[in-house]
Amino acid sequence: MVGVSLRRRMVPLGAALVWAVLLLGGPAAQSAPQPQRVAFALRRVTVHMPSSNAQFPAGAAQTLASSQCVICHSADMVLLQPRLRQAQWRTIIGKMRSVYGAPLPAADVDALAAYLAQVLPEGTH
Repeated sequence: MVGVSLRRRMVPLGAALVWAVLLLGGPAAQSAPQPQRVAFALRRVTVHMPSSNAQFPAGAAQTLASSQCVICHSADMVLLQPRLRQAQWRTIIGKMRSVYGAPLPAADVDALAAYLAQVLPEGTH
């Protein structure tokens, strides 16, 4: 085998030549596209969220709704949703957990769905 010793390792001559061309900036290195520099500036943004004094109505899972739903939503936002059955709420809550990462424990999904179906009964909106 014809080769070149690089740091006590035998490397085939062809590979050594390719490395030499790349390291020394031969024709292959010169034709490679150069990365473009992009300038950008960071700026501070202030967001004012609407305030809400709404509370969840009394019910079996009022505390659960008050502690879990309001992590992402105002009580107003939840209470203004269209009327849904418990199974529909269960599906929506499952999506919030699996897609959006809502930290509601799986053991509390049914209780919260039943509560929301009770406080927003069909025919109220």
